[in-house]
Amino acid sequence: VKEALQGTSVGVFLALRFGLAALVLSAVSAFRRDRVGEGFVRHGALLGLAMLSGFWLQTLGLRYTTPARSGFITGLSVLVVPFVARFLLGRRVRPASWAGVALAVVGLLVLTRPFGGTVTAEVSTGDVLTLASAVAFALQIVFTSEWSPRHPLAPFVTAQVGFTLAGALLSLLLEAPRLAPASPARFAAVVAFTALVMTAAAFFVMNWAQRHTTAVRAALIFSLEPVAAALFSAWYWKEALGPWEIGGGA
Repeated sequence: VKEALQGTSVGVFLALRFGLAALVLSAVSAFRRDRVGEGFVRHGALLGLAMLSGFWLQTLGLRYTTPARSGFITGLSVLVVPFVARFLLGRRVRPASWAGVALAVVGLLVLTRPFGGTVTAEVSTGDVLTLASAVAFALQIVFTSEWSPRHPLAPFVTAQVGFTLAGALLSLLLEAPRLAPASPARFAAVVAFTALVMTAAAFFVMNWAQRHTTAVRAALIFSLEPVAAALFSAWYWKEALGPWEIGGGA
């Protein structure tokens, strides 16, 4: 995503990403022909709004902050989830889960070490945007666990992605749309990967899996995202992983 944004505005990238994902998921939903019930549109729209807010704010924040700081701050959604679950919805959160959340936050801090170097006003702006995205992602995690079991899987995921696409298209009115990638073929590959693997497939699995676990446990598992990112970076960019990265990931 950081690479793709070098020649493309946020709204255009998100519209292409979620447009392709919505197209694929719509085909799956049309094939299955599941019937939807009460609350389907409202729940799909609210989750779509949370998803759009999270991705838009995170993607915009990446223009200004560093990937390490973005990874750490986004990962703080794991800290927000148990508070929302406990104090907003009244769900019981076990002491072991609170301990797991604390360990995950410490691990994120050690892994990403985001606070070194000079913090400019621009970086601080990116951090605030990314923190807001972490709250949006936390709400998405909590309410996916609440609402996903009530609706058929394929159309519910399609509705979420569809509402996110609608919001991304509206966000084009807030920016000067730009589509000038340095390598069109590489950009198309990034759009295809983020749409099909990171959106359609990932959110399909996420909605299915959260029917069978709690929001807090899901958030703890999602906190492994920066660990996966570090491993991917080591493979893709040949970035060396030192004791801090290995210790934080562990």
